[in-house]
Amino acid sequence: MDTWVDSRWFQRTLEIIPGVVVWSVIAFPIIFAFILPKAVAYFILIFNLYWLIKAFNIARHLVNGTAYMKNYMKTDWYVRAKFASRDIKGFLRHLEEENKKSPNRYLKKEIKEISNLEGDQKKVKRLEDIVHVIIIAISNESLDIVEPTIEALYKANYPLDKLLVVLAGEDRKKEDFQKVVKGINARYKDSFMALKTYIHVDKEGEVIGKGANITSAGRLIWKDLERSKVNPENVLVTTLDADHIVHREYFSRLSYKYIIDSDRNSKTYQPVSLLFNNIWDSPAPNRVAATAASFWILMESMRPFRLKTFAAHTQSLRTLLVTDFWSTTTIVEDGHQYFRTYFAFNGNIEMVPLFLPVYQDSVLDETAWKTFKSQYKQRRRWAWGISDFPYIIKSFIKHPEIPFTEKFIQTFRQYSAHFSQGAASLLLATAWIPLLFNDKFMDSVLAHNVTRYSSILINIAWLGVFFSVWTYLALLPRKPESHSNLKYFGMFTQWIFTPPVAIILGSFPSLDAQTRLMLGKYLGFNVTPKVRKSKVVID
Repeated sequence: MDTWVDSRWFQRTLEIIPGVVVWSVIAFPIIFAFILPKAVAYFILIFNLYWLIKAFNIARHLVNGTAYMKNYMKTDWYVRAKFASRDIKGFLRHLEEENKKSPNRYLKKEIKEISNLEGDQKKVKRLEDIVHVIIIAISNESLDIVEPTIEALYKANYPLDKLLVVLAGEDRKKEDFQKVVKGINARYKDSFMALKTYIHVDKEGEVIGKGANITSAGRLIWKDLERSKVNPENVLVTTLDADHIVHREYFSRLSYKYIIDSDRNSKTYQPVSLLFNNIWDSPAPNRVAATAASFWILMESMRPFRLKTFAAHTQSLRTLLVTDFWSTTTIVEDGHQYFRTYFAFNGNIEMVPLFLPVYQDSVLDETAWKTFKSQYKQRRRWAWGISDFPYIIKSFIKHPEIPFTEKFIQTFRQYSAHFSQGAASLLLATAWIPLLFNDKFMDSVLAHNVTRYSSILINIAWLGVFFSVWTYLALLPRKPESHSNLKYFGMFTQWIFTPPVAIILGSFPSLDAQTRLMLGKYLGFNVTPKVRKSKVVID
């Protein structure tokens, strides 16, 4: 079986399928507008109705997700983690009393989790044993980008002597990296448990990208910890990009969730990526694109069964030893890590949303045109996650112990996300246009109804945008002093760019990625430029 599963022809067949399907659906209205115009008309109506329902579902999840984040951001998770680690029965009683005084769904959720431990203190890990390794991947970023990332770690509500910070640089950018290391060491050298630096040298068979860098650093740090006889189950490893700024409660909440979970090594912990670091400086279309990406992770956090690893995430060192750290052969190591972990544990894994933010930079370059091009390339690189499709299918064939229903659901979710990203906005905006050229059909009652009801459905769907605006304003960082109050007007009016941004910076890069995969034109890694015009303002 493995012979044909691993063959080149089967790999190429699987690479071709996503592109063929998405382009076939996009071509459907064009081809059949003259052959089967009624079928096209009903397709448009059903598709618009589906997206109307989806828009309100998205809005519901955004509102609920924002409420969770606001609650968890103001909770002292270190106090809770210490209490749970010391006396789980007492901690449960404390939560129950707290809930009686002020009932809320957040406490009820915690009470349920703690109740699952049945008062068994042996199932709870000791908080003082937990060590956090933070691997920060650095390519060509300057000190002014990296330093706020380290400063956020320094301000964490967690003992700094339990944070082991690793700066992971690239040999091909050694001079720039050493300047950053010198600047960081000058201020933070003795601030943490340790501040280590590793330089990754490209190896044959590796794909240039973040995966090879952090894997090299991960393996080296494990050698150091192994010599010290550290239990890998006591080590949590978080990967960050150079611009990632963690919330001060991140490591405390992460530790809390980890120590109270008796099945902790099958878990991956995912924060909410908010691309808001320099949002006040970015052009309006890029702000819309950054917000859309942020909202997607927040929305998926409300549906953990759909959540995948993205950008910053955390796994135990024990888990990483099973997966052999991250992939060194893909440019999308974050999303790919979900499936590597999934198959390493035979499907018995779970994503744990933390509902705490890790702030990232929105795309910003030296000029508006460069910013637009960088945004497109970033979205295309993210969309290259479709290259996991062959890996998923082949891995499922090799894992007969995983039920067929589970295989179908996982495959459908992975592919449908990329299909929607590539086709949905384009179809909503243009599927009806080919019908205009069928004069005979346009004179029919059905044509009139299609135009009328499609317009109504799309207008109603715009109500979902208002929920997005509310969420956006609720999570938006404070305005830098360098901007006048007039900037608020632009933050409101930017939403008029939603339709073109959804197509140009959503559908097009996704179709680009799927078409390249279909044609065997494989995408290389590109580093998104990091530019900040104002000081990062994160509370």
